[in-house]
Amino acid sequence: MAETNTYDLPYPTNADVVDVAGDIQALAEAIDSVLPTIGLPLHTLEVRNVSGVSITKGDPVYVTGYTTKPTIAKSDTATVGTMKVVGLAQSNIGNNTDGVIVLSGIFSDINTASYTAGDILYVASGGGLTATAPASNLLTVGVVAKSNSTSGIIIVTSPRFRSSTWGALKEGLL
Repeated sequence: MAETNTYDLPYPTNADVVDVAGDIQALAEAIDSVLPTIGLPLHTLEVRNVSGVSITKGDPVYVTGYTTKPTIAKSDTATVGTMKVVGLAQSNIGNNTDGVIVLSGIFSDINTASYTAGDILYVASGGGLTATAPASNLLTVGVVAKSNSTSGIIIVTSPRFRSSTWGALKEGLL
């Protein structure tokens, strides 16, 4: 019979003082200690970039069609037609090259140094990610769990056109 492990991971309750950054940082540290023993929990998809430009690691992308794999291009909050985000590029993907995108889960080893643990990430104007909520096309794609230039962590969520809160993340509504 398989052994079941129980992990004592703290999370906020209604009686807790709200400390989003501290709670997310504590969660990231707990994740860092557990991941090596269980493998990386994320969902990915093999894709092909035929957009005409290189896609950078962490860029939000949308599906443009299908050849031998789904084809992708960068999402841009300034262009409504590109806001059908399906995930983030797991690594740099050159034009006319195959790659992998993270659909959901724990995306580690990404540069998150310009963010703070607990920051909600949105699609930026011009592509890429931002922690500043855009004036229009407010699309959340994840939450920074660990701020670091080489070993940062983003909890990638299903993209949503609405504002997000810690409570929504905790309740699985992101």
